Amino acid sequence: MVPVPSRAHVLHALSLVFILGAAAFASLLIVPAAHALRLVDYSLEDYPTGVPSFDDSLRAVMAPIGADILVTEEMNPPNTSGQTYVDQFRNNVLDPINPGDWASAPFTNGNDQGNGMFYRISRVQLLGSWSFYATDVVRLINVYRVKPVGYTSGASEFRLYVIHLKAGSSSTDLSRRLTQATTIRDSMNAMPPGTQAILVGDYNMRSNQEAAFRKFVESQVNNTGRLYDPLNVADAAQTWYNNSSFATIHTQCPCVTPGTDCSSGFAGGGLDDRFDLFLPTYNFGDGQGLDILTATYKPVGNDGLHFNGNIRDLPEIPEGRTYANVLQHSSEHLPGRVDLQLPAQIGPVAALSFGSAIVGASVSLNASVPDTAQVPADSLRFTTAADPGFTAPAGPQAVAAGSAANASIGLNTATAGVKSGNLTIASNDADHPTTLVALAGTVLDHAAASLDSLVPMLADSIDFGTQTAGAFIAQDRRVHDRGYGALEARLSLNAANFAGGDGRFSIVGGFSPSLIAGVGRTLSIAFNDAGATADSEYTATLTLSSTDEPLPGTTAQPDLVISMKAQLSSGTVGVETPPPPPQFTRLYAPFPNPLSGSSTVRFDLALAAQARLEVFDLSGRRVTKLADRAFDPGRYSVRWDGRGEGGRALGPGLYFVRLSGPGIRTEAARIAIVR
Repeated sequence: MVPVPSRAHVLHALSLVFILGAAAFASLLIVPAAHALRLVDYSLEDYPTGVPSFDDSLRAVMAPIGADILVTEEMNPPNTSGQTYVDQFRNNVLDPINPGDWASAPFTNGNDQGNGMFYRISRVQLLGSWSFYATDVVRLINVYRVKPVGYTSGASEFRLYVIHLKAGSSSTDLSRRLTQATTIRDSMNAMPPGTQAILVGDYNMRSNQEAAFRKFVESQVNNTGRLYDPLNVADAAQTWYNNSSFATIHTQCPCVTPGTDCSSGFAGGGLDDRFDLFLPTYNFGDGQGLDILTATYKPVGNDGLHFNGNIRDLPEIPEGRTYANVLQHSSEHLPGRVDLQLPAQIGPVAALSFGSAIVGASVSLNASVPDTAQVPADSLRFTTAADPGFTAPAGPQAVAAGSAANASIGLNTATAGVKSGNLTIASNDADHPTTLVALAGTVLDHAAASLDSLVPMLADSIDFGTQTAGAFIAQDRRVHDRGYGALEARLSLNAANFAGGDGRFSIVGGFSPSLIAGVGRTLSIAFNDAGATADSEYTATLTLSSTDEPLPGTTAQPDLVISMKAQLSSGTVGVETPPPPPQFTRLYAPFPNPLSGSSTVRFDLALAAQARLEVFDLSGRRVTKLADRAFDPGRYSVRWDGRGEGGRALGPGLYFVRLSGPGIRTEAARIAIVR
């Protein structure tokens, strides 16, 4: 609804009409439209009257109204070139208000005064127009098909039937109006079912009980063109003429004494008739889509306090007395206006990328669904459905025009996988009943902490043996994210805590958290014999704590525990006692790894055996043999420089070192070559 200018502003602006000129006056009263679509009807007085200042007066009336569509009656005297006067009205009255934004429908000359239709091209599309006579062939009835700018569907189209029915209250006049009404109703019933239309103009009726009026609103076999009166509650009987109960909706005449209070050709008697009406079809009142906003339906300038009086008389109308004076001298009718609610419009909805999450996580993002239609348009009502791999809320949602609603869309994390699909939004936007929104996300399996790359291994031991001072050698253990692949989370190794051992066991270089993926992390564990008690066994445990990498759904992994023991020999025994053989046959992870120059491969044999130490590529092809002989029980190390059989340097990649032989449980360890 267009805001009403303050009284002081209007009085000041209108007092300048004759000082600044009409064009400057009109510019003072232009009010930015805050409505959806404003329809205005104005019955003129045989436009043009031949008075040059008449255009200035009409422009002063129209400037503050904020019309988007204007229909007029009595555009020209009969048998004249009406299009010339339509062009004059558009150029002199409307264009100065909204320069370059007004167009007019083609004018059809008829047997009597004609109807005009004007529209702002930034707001309205004219789809077509035609005219026809009732059987009495008196005045043309004009029909205009229009649609708001920015809409494409036929659901936003409506028709304007513009009329100027026979005046008078004699039986002949009533009969002719009934004839006209019957023809119009038949035409409106012939519209395609569901068509929305408004019958607008000068009805020249004094009561809603007149037969012609009843023809418009009665229920018939075909009710496509059935109309209703938005200002008549429950279709109650109303006599508008000379009835103060309806003073707020009277449209004729704002002048008491023609020739004194207004032009001599005007009707007089003061405001006492409701001749100018907007009657819409029933589907204009269902509250959805294109709809009529009843609260905005009013005669311009009528405050209900000037029944049977001049509109410029005291008390002043809210628009000011000067504006009332212009209304009183421009026409024997007041303009009528009503705002139309426009259909909802769904705006762009951004694609949703969930990134990565871990199986079992609760992950959701909001899809912001906007209604971009201009307030006060219809609310956008929508439902959502998601492709497999995602979830969407059940049931409908609604968002007011000019606002946005959030729909919480979830990533289904029940199983690992790369998820992609669409969110389908079904809405009451007739132009875009279905909107697709791209969805994407990745669900990862949990990491798997292990001390072995191939099999679950949560515990291990290190026996440093009994050594003389300075003879203890650091032992390596590797932490793996067992089975790591593209759909498994990385392992976050977070802490390493030693317990026992008098603080003599440590990680060489200290510990720092790290993320482990396809290549395990080597921890080199040392025993410090400085000041140790000879012939005393030191034992300790190293607990390694880890979780999934920091993603939604991260979970703690089981601790990895390494048991350790070491004993410092006193060195006082005359015959050196050899260290005891290893208790387990084991292949250790090569170090350093990855290999760029060379790496050491260590293994323990608990029993004498014919052992083979070989290197294979990812295809299972053996690329070199590092050892193949009989070994006594003990600890061994073999250096490998990354060369294959024949001494050729192997290319970068992942390889496997394998320890095997009769009576030996085959073990393998990964090693990567970088060049």
